[in-house]
Amino acid sequence: MKTHRKSSVGIMRKYYQLILIIVCCVSIVTLLMYRHEYYKLRYVLEVLNFFGKPGLSEIEFCGPGFNATMLSELLRNSSMEIKETPSLFQEIDENFHSYSSFLHSYEKYEHLKQTSAHVIDTIVVGKAYSTPNFRCYIWLENDSKPKSGRFSYKIMSEPINNYRLYVFQCVTNKNFGKPIGVSFYINDYNVNPLHAPINRLIRINTKRLVRKHSNIRFVNTVVPAICVIPNDIPIVSRDAFIEFLVYHHIAGVNSFTIYDSMISEDVIRRLNLFPADLTEWNIQFYPLNYPFIFSKSYGIIKSAVELDCMFRHFKFDKEEINKVTHIAVMSWDEFLVPRVHNTIQALLRDDDPMLTVHTSMVKPLLFCLNQNDDDNIDLAYPDIMKKTHYYDVPQEKTPIAIRNLETMTTFDDIFNLTANVKNIPVDVLGVHKYIVCRDAKKFNSEGYNETEMQVFQHKFEGAMMKFGERLVSNKIYRLYRSGQIWEKPNNEVVRDML
Repeated sequence: MKTHRKSSVGIMRKYYQLILIIVCCVSIVTLLMYRHEYYKLRYVLEVLNFFGKPGLSEIEFCGPGFNATMLSELLRNSSMEIKETPSLFQEIDENFHSYSSFLHSYEKYEHLKQTSAHVIDTIVVGKAYSTPNFRCYIWLENDSKPKSGRFSYKIMSEPINNYRLYVFQCVTNKNFGKPIGVSFYINDYNVNPLHAPINRLIRINTKRLVRKHSNIRFVNTVVPAICVIPNDIPIVSRDAFIEFLVYHHIAGVNSFTIYDSMISEDVIRRLNLFPADLTEWNIQFYPLNYPFIFSKSYGIIKSAVELDCMFRHFKFDKEEINKVTHIAVMSWDEFLVPRVHNTIQALLRDDDPMLTVHTSMVKPLLFCLNQNDDDNIDLAYPDIMKKTHYYDVPQEKTPIAIRNLETMTTFDDIFNLTANVKNIPVDVLGVHKYIVCRDAKKFNSEGYNETEMQVFQHKFEGAMMKFGERLVSNKIYRLYRSGQIWEKPNNEVVRDML
């Protein structure tokens, strides 16, 4: 009997241990689930604390501030980040500066055969009357010795203030491995190529899928993007920065690539706080280290940025959803304003239903910031709404080119920018350029006064006004104007927040 009793006690003890183990496992799982839900709830409460509850006034909407936990979470979920290799000017020699380099092929890299050639295109700005005479090396992953390539070049522009845009091409006939960089150096065997600067490669797939029914276009096939460069004077105010982004967003542009080194880290950091579901836009920042006198080389730098912008956006296959179909390069003081349509997509679909026009040119209209405000405009509206006359001031006006990537079925089509060009009438679409109009011959001119302004021909244009209510009621713009992104001056007129 004792033996049986001891055996029963031992079995019960094992059951108790098993039950304790099960309870312990359930407790741990429950604790982990509780911890996960707790952090989710805390994140939601912190975001509400910063952005507020729906329906509150703007001051209540924003809350008192944010802490480090919320900042890290928001930055992690930010829609604005550098996801790709930034482009930087590097000196090849005293006459040529390379910008960005792109590795492309007509197959996915993993499917390349040993006999497939690597083709690398590099955007270069150089002196207009200097002939490129270089050799090139291709640097491979996990290999300290580069491979020699075959050098050639294309001229991409007419001379602009003694500068010209080139594309340097470096090709190898065999697949030696994964290329990661390219360097150019003077065609002199006494020069050590290892001393040449190396451009990091941006990989792209240049075989674009053709639609099975090319004559059918759906309403979502037009996806415009804007690449932004600095103004002629490369300084942008916070007002102009926010107004540019918010206006073009409500006009239908959700993709922005910003090439500007004068945007402060504070601006980028604060805008990074906004999650993607609040802004509904995608922004990337790239530095722009122009190595020349900016005012003299502005046109050629803009051409280089445009080519870089097309190279980057071209890499997407046509069948992918919401990939960019049209790009335009603009500065912070330029606004694409449709006359009849409410969005740029609707305008481009109506103007070119089959999406066959390679380039659409848009005429610039000069709106002087030193003209009188229109008395019929709400005082709380920004200056771009209050200036309603464009002037015929003796100043260079450069049209804006809208490039249609849908017409470019191969990578080489990018190099032909003069084919199939169409001018969009000004009564359909205009580029409003907002600057202080002044006498360019007078140094430190503060701008024309009211009497001097009347000398120039001018015409009323109120197309921008129809976007006024949508702009000032935009959530991001309201946050900015209420001082919750940056502090506002006390004497600034602020629209009442609903």
